[in-house]
Amino acid sequence: MSDHLYVYFRVDDVQAAAALPQWHRWMETVAEATGIGGTLMRRPETRAGLQTWMECYADVPPAFADTLAGLWLQSGLQQWVSGERQVEHFIDLDRL
Repeated sequence: MSDHLYVYFRVDDVQAAAALPQWHRWMETVAEATGIGGTLMRRPETRAGLQTWMECYADVPPAFADTLAGLWLQSGLQQWVSGERQVEHFIDLDRL
């Protein structure tokens, strides 16, 4: 079974340009710590001055979400996020 993790959150439109290099480093940190590279995306529109960003991680082991949460607590990136990070876990239907 293939597991996928999606993490979405909002970043202030004014701070987005400064936050982006921070997220590139974050994605590198996750890859170095877990061996799993992710993809960073955002919605094309801005709502109420906020951009919605999403980290996507494919083919992750069951413990990946806990590892990611621990890394996040140590990251110091919370200042760039407006509200909470939402973590969603999906599995491939074709592999059930």
